[in-house]
Amino acid sequence: MDKGKALKLAKKYVRIKPMPSSLMAEFKRNGWENLLDEVYELTAIYILEHQNTPKGVMAHLKQILPSIAFYKVLVKQEGSTEKALEIYEKYCFIKIKKMAKMIPMLMKIPGLYKKVPALMEKMLDAIFGPKAGFEYVRKECNNGFAADMTKCPYVETCKKYDCPELAQFFCLSDDYCYGNMHSKLIWGRTKTLGTGGDCCDFKLYIKND
Repeated sequence: MDKGKALKLAKKYVRIKPMPSSLMAEFKRNGWENLLDEVYELTAIYILEHQNTPKGVMAHLKQILPSIAFYKVLVKQEGSTEKALEIYEKYCFIKIKKMAKMIPMLMKIPGLYKKVPALMEKMLDAIFGPKAGFEYVRKECNNGFAADMTKCPYVETCKKYDCPELAQFFCLSDDYCYGNMHSKLIWGRTKTLGTGGDCCDFKLYIKND
């Protein structure tokens, strides 16, 4: 892959993935559009470094790599990680929160919420399994599923690029998406890899009446 193709992919990933696209929109709104070329260039460099990465892992890197690039540019602009994190948190979830509002509406379909734990468990295998760079151990859970995630490419990639503090935002995006799906669906974790835990102890189950 040459640099020109990587740059095109960088712009595509920024445009279509919820976290970087939210940041892109806010950069433009705040008059920081001149910083976007640096974001694209940095993302392209990361893409070239991962061009031989397995397809399953790359599906996640499409979100991770441009998100890291935005953060790096913010740190450079603001001169501190604290200010960059503050700006990042303010803007990165805008599209994710909008998307999350659609899930409770979908859950109004009679009986659909009862199928969600099984669907999420299948998604865990298909999208968040070993082929995608994750490792986890299933746990027993009544009326749902539970798993301890012990390896996560979001956390590993943030560490690789010396910004482990950024991983917390990917953890939080899950809470926005799954934390308010339905009054009888209970989602939660007591710890995450991205916030210093030894695992992410996922749990999703149907609350008994």
